[in-house]
Amino acid sequence: MAISALQSLELIERLHAYDGVEPPKTEEQRMEWVGTSLGIAGVPLLVGEGALEEIIETPKVTSIPGTKPWVMGVAAYKGGLLPVFSGDVLFRNRPYTGRVRDYSMVVRKPGMYFAITLSHVQRDLRLPLEERLMDHPIDPDFARYSLGGFRYRGEFLAILDIDKLVKDEELVNASATESFLPRGKNDEQ
Repeated sequence: MAISALQSLELIERLHAYDGVEPPKTEEQRMEWVGTSLGIAGVPLLVGEGALEEIIETPKVTSIPGTKPWVMGVAAYKGGLLPVFSGDVLFRNRPYTGRVRDYSMVVRKPGMYFAITLSHVQRDLRLPLEERLMDHPIDPDFARYSLGGFRYRGEFLAILDIDKLVKDEELVNASATESFLPRGKNDEQ
């Protein structure tokens, strides 16, 4: 079947229109750091996506005698027991005397399951990975647990490395040593 001259012209026009269309420009893919902005003991921090299980309201706890001062106790949580640690005492070695810490982050790593109280919870963030600062000074109480950080809205947010935190011998062994017990008592009395 032969095509007419008008059909040939129309076909040439369509092919030219198709060839003349530029393909959509692809944007350069940039790597992003994704995580949550929160605070422990008043220090603004970032925790990477997947590093914490969830953020919950700080549950009521039952204290445990013979533990270190930062162990607030255990709470009934999702059918089990969840140890709850005071972020203020753990990092700053002093209790917080202001408003009750309403929220805690739950951390679940192999062999470790606990919650740490938070001073504030901001939001989830996506930050360009190339803007990560590895040499910025970090609060000395958090420096050994951090992996650099980012500038965000005029302040520096250090990245809290949960893996470094759970490997810390101080955190792993929550039973009180003689130096943590009141004078004249031990945990057998």
